[in-house]
Amino acid sequence: MAQYFSLLILSFVMLVGMSAYFWHFYKLKKKNGDSYKIPIKDILGVASLFLLSGTLFVYSLLDLPNVLADKTKQYNGNCEIVIFSNVRGGHQEANFGNHSISFPENYQGAEEGSYYCEVEYYSRTELGKSLKLYQSKGGKLINKK
Repeated sequence: MAQYFSLLILSFVMLVGMSAYFWHFYKLKKKNGDSYKIPIKDILGVASLFLLSGTLFVYSLLDLPNVLADKTKQYNGNCEIVIFSNVRGGHQEANFGNHSISFPENYQGAEEGSYYCEVEYYSRTELGKSLKLYQSKGGKLINKK
């Protein structure tokens, strides 16, 4: 759930920041008169970040009722665990063909590989809430929290 709220807060901060930057361009143009030209690369860069952050914020906001009500979906079946590492810690995914459920990196000590999984996740953002890995269906539980 912390991953969801950090995504929501980050996208909101980006949206507000880009809005403030647009306001700065407007005030600068008004202050210097109509002859002041804003470089097109600056306008395109800010506009693309504004649209990206707005889209991310709306996308995250769609799952807010499910997160607050703790309404999750469950999936049981074979899955592939993949770990993505980067400078900021990365993340881990449980892939089920059409779905890729995201978890924080090294969630419950899981390692890359094929398992039988029981997953609880939020449906719109596909952020995972809980993950149980088994060697096979009806087999031994591998990860314990």
